[in-house]
Amino acid sequence: MEDKRSKAITFHVVGHAHIDPVWLWDWREGYETVKGTFRSALDRLQENPDMVFVHSSASHYHWMEHHPQMMQEIRDAVARGQWEPVGGWWVEPDVNIPSGEALARQGLYGQRYLEKAIGKRARVAFLPDSFGHPGTLPQLFKLAGMDYFVFMRPGKNEIDLPSNLFWWESPDGTRVLTARVECYNTNPETVDMSLTRNLDWRPADAPEWIAIFGVGNHGGGPTKKAIANLRELQKSPDWPTLQFGRLDKFFDGARGRQHPVVKHELQHHARGCYSAYSPIKTMNRKGENLLLTAEKFAVFAGAYGYAYPGAALTGAWQNVLFNQFHDILAGSSIPSAYEDSKHEMGEAQAVGGRALYGALQTIAQQINTTSGRGEVGAPIRRVRWSPSEWTVDLGDGVPVVIFNPSPWPRREVFEVETNDWGYPDVRILDHENKPVLSQLGQPESETSARPHVIFSVEVPPMGYRVYRLVDEPALEVDPAGPLLRATATELENDWWRIELDAATGALKSIYDKKQKLELLAGAGAQLLVMDDPTDTWGHGIVAMRHLAGTFGGLLGPKVELLESGPVRATLRIESTFGASRAVQTISIYRQTPQIEGRLTVDWHEKHKALKLAFPFAVRDARATFSTPYGHVERPAAGEEEPVQEWLDVTGKVADERGVGHAYGVAVLNDCKYGADVMGGEARITVLRSPAFAHHDPSKLKPGVHYPYQDQGEQTMRWALVPHTGPWQEAGVVQAAVDLNTPLPFIREYAHEGALPKEQSFLTVTPADSVVVTAVKQAEDGSDVVVRLYEPAGRAASAEVSVAGVKFQVAAGAHQVKTYRVSRADGAVSEVNFLEE
Repeated sequence: MEDKRSKAITFHVVGHAHIDPVWLWDWREGYETVKGTFRSALDRLQENPDMVFVHSSASHYHWMEHHPQMMQEIRDAVARGQWEPVGGWWVEPDVNIPSGEALARQGLYGQRYLEKAIGKRARVAFLPDSFGHPGTLPQLFKLAGMDYFVFMRPGKNEIDLPSNLFWWESPDGTRVLTARVECYNTNPETVDMSLTRNLDWRPADAPEWIAIFGVGNHGGGPTKKAIANLRELQKSPDWPTLQFGRLDKFFDGARGRQHPVVKHELQHHARGCYSAYSPIKTMNRKGENLLLTAEKFAVFAGAYGYAYPGAALTGAWQNVLFNQFHDILAGSSIPSAYEDSKHEMGEAQAVGGRALYGALQTIAQQINTTSGRGEVGAPIRRVRWSPSEWTVDLGDGVPVVIFNPSPWPRREVFEVETNDWGYPDVRILDHENKPVLSQLGQPESETSARPHVIFSVEVPPMGYRVYRLVDEPALEVDPAGPLLRATATELENDWWRIELDAATGALKSIYDKKQKLELLAGAGAQLLVMDDPTDTWGHGIVAMRHLAGTFGGLLGPKVELLESGPVRATLRIESTFGASRAVQTISIYRQTPQIEGRLTVDWHEKHKALKLAFPFAVRDARATFSTPYGHVERPAAGEEEPVQEWLDVTGKVADERGVGHAYGVAVLNDCKYGADVMGGEARITVLRSPAFAHHDPSKLKPGVHYPYQDQGEQTMRWALVPHTGPWQEAGVVQAAVDLNTPLPFIREYAHEGALPKEQSFLTVTPADSVVVTAVKQAEDGSDVVVRLYEPAGRAASAEVSVAGVKFQVAAGAHQVKTYRVSRADGAVSEVNFLEE
């Protein structure tokens, strides 16, 4: 048996200072900590020419631009080989919650900034404190220029691994050599305790290993006393060879040896963080999608003179990326820190909104928005004017240019309000002046005449179509056409018959009329209140299954038929639990098969969690969860799991004779990240309400009025996608993208233009083969960058057309691909996340 203290074993001892820029403090204190830590680290490096300091988080270096002398010292230390940038991302983010494209941007902006600011990119991905890692990360690391990975969580009591040094392989086949370290912090006085633990942490067959030392969490790094203690241990015969070292050099030496291969995700740690503090998670999802939409149309509008706002969009992305730091996005920071997050995320959305609107205005100005039915009047004109009826339009009705940011056609229901419309009805015409079904909804204000118009639209992929509001009677429903029927407890169309239990406010039936199958095995869309006595992180949570009660109320829920029009029928359910109130609407449509819900909760409970439950009649269920740029199948065992825009439960549903049929249901959401599946029952975690930043084993003191999370009102949207056969054939990914990406629009006055009334700026053929997620201008020129991924786990081929250029795509299963398209000569090259 090998002596674990043998001098033949070498430990590469690496200086480090783990810094949470925000946690139990705000970013200002984080800035101060970075500044002080960098100063200390630079001084220790000068005193110890053989020592190396590693640090991640490009945003920390960005802060230090206020201190040019310090930045020059860092550049000098990098050039000497004493300062090793690691991580390569803007921050050390949570990696379960950000989208795949946001993680690509972490690498794009992080690596490019590191090279610009300190002269070197990171080769080692570095997330020692993040709360679990999806299996898609190896590919994302590699595409950002990193071959190696260091992590700590989940620990040995949370996941079994064949070794602490292994090849981690993502579903597409990409591998990165990965080390799970024992800890990222050490004692400020000595290093022997940490090194003692590392003796057993080292893989038994590894002749070399890494030991990270330095004071962390609130910075500090290697101290004089710790370094002196290490120097003493280096001389001792009782320790392995201890030498200062670099992470990249350790991995370079280790990669040539044999290591086990791990092909699964590295989960779980702190499962409560998937659902802690809903506002930051909602802002994250909205911010990501808005910036992606703004970039797409900013690129398309460039052909018509719009100046791509690259610097503004980069700044907005950096705000979003900073707030993806694991203790911010995971919901584990203090309330005052989230006040800053609200401002920063709000700023990102404001920048994205202005960029998008400017681009849409530029395009709309080029479109022929006239109807061709007669003379065009003034841009704002009175069409009718009498005491009882009046209409003000935009020269030829009210043209509404509806844009589609998705890379496939979208057929759905759209809503818009217009001004000064005293006529009792509105007719909607499409781009060919054909009437489409519409209905009037409730306007946001009763002041003035502002009709809220709801109508069915079809918009081409990544393009637009012109619709028009005119003061004529609305199109009447064809009695022989598609069905839409509603009562106070039932909704029915050609696809579904849905029944509501008025006594509980939950659905008691979703019946697939075409397949003749009942989809529910219990109360659907029911609000379950769960006991949740844990801390903010949810330490100790594996599953949340202790029921505290259900929403209903002393007198039962209040149920009403909210809408029953030509386009949409909606039930409204109002219910209560304790001091909390919920309003849920459930809608179906005449012309499309969507089943959609909107839930608004005014929450005032503590140490409780809220679940939105759908007990589907699916047996032999397989549960699939969306992940950053991918998906993963997990056991349907009721455990709390991270999820992004969708999850799916597929198996068999029995007909009236008991014969099973291949069937599944996907549950989509627009802002949630935690869920569980037990058998055929899928439950979205809507919220949790622990005390802010409460970490076991600290105890809450009796009589102290602590602030609790998720108090007050919040809203989420959900949708169901029932399907025969596998989810890959049902457009689940596409439906989830559409739910999370609203159709932007412009009310444009009537005018001539060179552009037609409908057009696509980018197309993919076949449309469901790959998912185009990003269209942006290159960071270092006017080229167009297109990113896409294969969503179904099978190889795909496609043709992409953009900016007048067509090119072929061959994507392997689960692959992410990025292409750079030259506007100058149409040349197309495949590049990585860094656009190289």
